Amino acid sequence: MKILEPTSDEMKEYYHLRWKILRQPLGLEEGTEKDDLEDQSIHRVVKINNQIIGVGRLHFIDDNNAQIRYMAVEDNFRGSGVGKLIVDEFIKISENRNTKKIILYARESVINFYKKLGFDIVRQAHKLKNIQHFLMEKIIINAN
Repeated sequence: MKILEPTSDEMKEYYHLRWKILRQPLGLEEGTEKDDLEDQSIHRVVKINNQIIGVGRLHFIDDNNAQIRYMAVEDNFRGSGVGKLIVDEFIKISENRNTKKIILYARESVINFYKKLGFDIVRQAHKLKNIQHFLMEKIIINAN
């Protein structure tokens, strides 16, 4: 299992996995898995046997705050450490940039996953197609 920055050739597969896991089950069209921050963001994929099985995105809101979005792992690889590998990579990148806090909007079904990685619930947030999301944050304590 390797975590990598996706190549330009892999981006189509990257976006397709995001759509398949996060948007298709909600009845949303392809294209809804992207937003206007894609070009300014840091993207990561996890691959096994040259197949992308997990994806995630990090972008910086400002000098002190980053946001993780669009975390998606193939169903049969959930619970195998793929998501943790991606989040740990984003935490490391954020620490290296002296970011103070990482936020994310977690679906109710994955709150415990993020809690295990040190994120705390800030508040109940929006619903997307009746799926409740919660604003979560992790305060970064830099050793620098």
